Amino acid sequence: MHRHKSKFSDETIVYILIAIAALFMGISIALPLVANFHEQVYIATVTDKDIKTYSHSSKYLVYTQTEEGKTKVFSVEDSPARLRWNSSDVYSEIGVGKTYRFTTIGFRIEFLSMYENIIDFQELSSGY
Repeated sequence: MHRHKSKFSDETIVYILIAIAALFMGISIALPLVANFHEQVYIATVTDKDIKTYSHSSKYLVYTQTEEGKTKVFSVEDSPARLRWNSSDVYSEIGVGKTYRFTTIGFRIEFLSMYENIIDFQELSSGY
């Protein structure tokens, strides 16, 4: 019986798998670090709020409409890098129907259920 030879040796396949694992580990460490320094500012009106519950945690979500008419969903989470541990208090202070200047950190990555995190907000008067 003739045996088909692979282009790659077993050792090469192991090295490729180690490299892929290292890449994913690097991304999982670097992404949160980079996210803490990626700051954005939005003017938006809050249209709704919700608490998304997972098996071991919850996430505070704030649904908004920006001044450009785009729908944006933000989270309110504790941020050890920003020394903020009061996400529940911050979430409770944000009112539906009010317009704010939101400062956020992070990125919106749908398939990871990641949202930009509100780290600061100021309520604006109706005329901005």
